Amino acid sequence: MNKFLKLLCSIPVILIVMYFLPFLGICLLLFRYYVYRGRKIYKAPIWMIIISLILLIPYIANYVSGIIQIKIPYIDIIMTSNIYTKLLSYSKFLFTVGIIFIIVSSIVSNIVSKLSSKINSGVKEYMRQDAEIREKNDLKIKEKQERAKTTHAVKCSKCGGDNIIYEDVGVCKFCRNPISYK
Repeated sequence: MNKFLKLLCSIPVILIVMYFLPFLGICLLLFRYYVYRGRKIYKAPIWMIIISLILLIPYIANYVSGIIQIKIPYIDIIMTSNIYTKLLSYSKFLFTVGIIFIIVSSIVSNIVSKLSSKINSGVKEYMRQDAEIREKNDLKIKEKQERAKTTHAVKCSKCGGDNIIYEDVGVCKFCRNPISYK
């Protein structure tokens, strides 16, 4: 695989692009699904959820400190920071996109596995029927070959008609007189 494509589909690049241009980041995430086809389908969404939870640590710490009435140093400065408020909205976005991609990925992989299972069973059934038909045709061909080995041309003694019989005895197809191969 091309190194540029690997770099473009790497999780850090997707996360950075998703911060500045969310639509392009989601497009890169979809492109990652195309490039890795079936492998690593849950890796990027799980990393997105983990990073979103890491970004929520100061928010959770502030919430817990308010409940238990313990003052955590510098937490107020972090919470009121303009950068953290942007990261907080980015964290919510990452969490939402991660959950959506996990759900969609599991649904799509389930549909694909069921579809491929049905296709495989259909192909196997077709091959079984084809083998059965070939076997019947081979049997008919062998029977005809065996008949051809015991086929005799006989002239009827009563009407003089030419007949083909498959055994040593038969019946004239013109006068129904019994005939035999001598």
